[in-house]
Amino acid sequence: MKNIYLFLLFLLLTGCSSDEITKPDVKGENIHNEIPQQLKAVDKTKLNTAIQYTSKSYLDLLDSAFFGDRDPKSFQQTIHRLYRPGEKFEINPNTLSRGGRYEVRFLKFNDEERAFETILEETVHRDDPLFTIQIPDDENVAYYIEQIAINKDNEVRKQEYHRLFVPYDELNAKIDLDKSIYSQGDTMIVTLKNLGTVEISTGYGIILEKWNGEGWEPYNFGQMVPAIAIIVRKNESFSQDVKLDELEKGTYRVIEELGENEKISVSFTME
Repeated sequence: MKNIYLFLLFLLLTGCSSDEITKPDVKGENIHNEIPQQLKAVDKTKLNTAIQYTSKSYLDLLDSAFFGDRDPKSFQQTIHRLYRPGEKFEINPNTLSRGGRYEVRFLKFNDEERAFETILEETVHRDDPLFTIQIPDDENVAYYIEQIAINKDNEVRKQEYHRLFVPYDELNAKIDLDKSIYSQGDTMIVTLKNLGTVEISTGYGIILEKWNGEGWEPYNFGQMVPAIAIIVRKNESFSQDVKLDELEKGTYRVIEELGENEKISVSFTME
């Protein structure tokens, strides 16, 4: 017990405090990465109920409900793409033969009934102005547009259908590295995982920044040029290998831009 008292007295006389004994590395403490590694918490409800616009079984279900007893081979599919609520779909009647018309139906798929319901029915004549269909404000909906071209003699010349999907507008993603500390000459694996419902555009190449002691600044990483070439869908991941031959010692972060306004990042150290 006497030895303990002597040790405590020594600490008091030398000016050491408990804060100083457990104080972490100052350099590490001052490095602040304000850009999150994951954009936000995962919305499991939306992920679990999102329309499966890339699933063959889901598309087969839609086609079966749309065609019914009709021959699918008599129709030509022209569009299969994603839309946002409120966007517009245009039909140009100038493509019709003189005196012809389009019979147009705008259909919404009812998930509970597993059937399409007609939202709009319209006849568009050759001399009419551009015909516009405005997508409703609802999210997580599948629409079909039926477009039948009929000539002046009431003969069917062409039958088309268009697939329109309005997913949840849920942007979310996470960026990961295979480890946090590297040496010169290592290969770093960067992985982007889509945790939302909308597609993410990315590609080969990275955006890199280096910590300069006070903040982050762009780092000219000559061997890689960011280029958009990859679409990452819901629950999918995209990984790429990055050679670290040119990097000096220090702390860096990889940044992934998600659209125009959002970013995620992950930091690592070069020894």
